Amino acid sequence: MRHIIQPLFRHRLMPLLVLLQVALACAIACNALFLLQQRLVPILAPDGIGQPDKLVVAWNIASRGKPWPPSRLREVQASLRAIPGVAAVGLAGSLPMETSAQMNGDVIGEGTGIQADAAVYIGDHLREALDLQLVAGRDFSATEQGIDYRDIGINQSGPAIITQALADHLFPDGHALGKVVRIGRDADAARRTVVGVVEHLMRNKLEQDNRSNIDYSMLFPGVPGQWPMPVFAVRAGVEGDAERVRQAVKATITRELGVEMIQGFEPTYQMYADMRAHMLAKSKAAVWLLSGVSLVVLIVALVGIMGLTGYWVQQRTRQIGIRRALGARRVDILRHVQIENLLVVGAGIVLGMLLAYAVNLWLMRHYELSRLPWIYLPFGAALMLVLGQLAVLAPARRAAAVPPVVATRSA
Repeated sequence: MRHIIQPLFRHRLMPLLVLLQVALACAIACNALFLLQQRLVPILAPDGIGQPDKLVVAWNIASRGKPWPPSRLREVQASLRAIPGVAAVGLAGSLPMETSAQMNGDVIGEGTGIQADAAVYIGDHLREALDLQLVAGRDFSATEQGIDYRDIGINQSGPAIITQALADHLFPDGHALGKVVRIGRDADAARRTVVGVVEHLMRNKLEQDNRSNIDYSMLFPGVPGQWPMPVFAVRAGVEGDAERVRQAVKATITRELGVEMIQGFEPTYQMYADMRAHMLAKSKAAVWLLSGVSLVVLIVALVGIMGLTGYWVQQRTRQIGIRRALGARRVDILRHVQIENLLVVGAGIVLGMLLAYAVNLWLMRHYELSRLPWIYLPFGAALMLVLGQLAVLAPARRAAAVPPVVATRSA
């Protein structure tokens, strides 16, 4: 090993350039891949909404005075149900992909003490309107759906439907039905009994959430009071009829609430599929950008290592020829160059991982990004090691192919 390491110290410039290039590429690649994963999760994650092309969402509906009482909102809900072709109407405080307002709460599984931060959706006939798939338990009863809260309702006891991901997290034994969850950390916090489990229901305000809890959501029945901006989810019964239903929803809400809404603050009437595409457009653009950055960094690193190593091998042609003349086999030369590259790239990776962590700390401080998970460091290291070996393969093969006689005559 000494005969490999000593030349690196005698000729420091080329190994140092390779080392710095690898360190910079490793730091950029680790952080770029982490950001790429963060942006990909909400794009690839199922939101739980069935047949999104048939769901019309009316939001940005703001009262010009005090918030509408639940009884008034139920009147509007009944008018929407009367529209021909409507299969179900949900009334809520917020929905996935709707970012005008959101509710989140600390939820603790009683008996396990496991805690999670979960999105809370409070509303009437939401599971039916969103077409969420029940995997266990039941939907809310008519009596439960008829609850009208004086306040928002998040601090009230009652039944709850939670997602499968949240159920598995709070109750690892797999038995969430009938269990109680506490909403808040106080001893006198509201308690909700789990009556049903749905397959998926995505959180809203995705850019502020930890991607590991993207599916941690809860449904509470009833209509919240003192909620300034209600949301209506209207499901069309026939595919292809959704646009007509959307226009009818707009006309109905304008007729029912037009004079009571803030003037100049136009409500939004969208198909849920269009809303999702719009909300995730920035994430998709970021995915393309980060993918391009990662690819360019890796290509530049590959070409740079190949060029520097090739030049370095060319500068040492005489030494290689002497070794060949003394009996070194082609495989010995090949192994020598590859091990040499492995040592230099390995040192660059160590520096690169430290640099990646430092860059992440800077991004956390200035852009409120999450901490870089440690798993990205060995992943980035393995990627750079493979890249380094691929880059050095061609120069190493050229070095091994040098005939001893030609090499010694080049002195």
